[in-house]
Amino acid sequence: MIEPLDYQIRVFRDDLYPFLGGGNKGRKIKFIEQAVIDNNCNALVTTGGIQSNHCRAVAVLAAQNRWICTLVLHGSEEEFRQSTGNALIIRLSGANIIFSAPESIAFAMDKALDDFKQSGSEPYYIWGGGHTMEGGLAYIEAVRELKEYAEDASWYPDYIFHASGTGSTQAGILAGLDKYQVDAKVIGISVARTRSRAEEVVQQFYEELSDRYKIDRRENDVIVLDDYLCGGYERYDEGLLKLSKDSIKNFGFTLDTTYSGKAFYGMKDYIQKNNIRGNVLFWHTGGIFNFLSQQP
Repeated sequence: MIEPLDYQIRVFRDDLYPFLGGGNKGRKIKFIEQAVIDNNCNALVTTGGIQSNHCRAVAVLAAQNRWICTLVLHGSEEEFRQSTGNALIIRLSGANIIFSAPESIAFAMDKALDDFKQSGSEPYYIWGGGHTMEGGLAYIEAVRELKEYAEDASWYPDYIFHASGTGSTQAGILAGLDKYQVDAKVIGISVARTRSRAEEVVQQFYEELSDRYKIDRRENDVIVLDDYLCGGYERYDEGLLKLSKDSIKNFGFTLDTTYSGKAFYGMKDYIQKNNIRGNVLFWHTGGIFNFLSQQP
């Protein structure tokens, strides 16, 4: 548990987002859904890992709308066939699954698009992780929800910590802070990328979102920490595993070892090492199905 310190911590519960299995991927895909409809598309193509929250959300969205869907997955096909969590939901969704080596994903997605077009369908290409303008907009507007809460509760965050993957969540939050004039320091905890690469991607997308949605950028600092990678994506150490296993007992919500747990673990360590003071918000981006699929 977090040691007693002179700060308050509250949690933005995107793990309880009420659509498509929850999490930040569910929030993003609900915004992307409108773009699919506006473009008169009836087929989806995207990519992710075998336990991808994003692919789960896309697969469920396709099923709800009776759209056809192809998911290009990277990882072990054998493990995918045997796993629970997101993998199980994806298998049950009716989506067409293609396995690809990471270096061949772009080719496999392009082929899936061509196959849909050849069959007379209208496909919509979704970047992995929902890293699209609409996905970023979802988090710009999520900050509006945060501001409404802050005003009602008379509690404004000084720091916002969250899991940083493709970078669109963090970029959207930064642009949203600008749009709704909320002052807070955003610290992403990388789940896969090195700090330099992660910050580069977030900065670029932050600028693109601001330009696209005509937001006056206040040049918020882009901070992504890579101190808690535990060796890379889906990797963890004993400390992180214990935090995850004890999360329901200690905090009343789940923290998985791939995303939310890694972010919470990093937040806890960063706060203690840097003697942070003020109001701290942990933006829980989800991961319940990753939690349920973890090794016992």
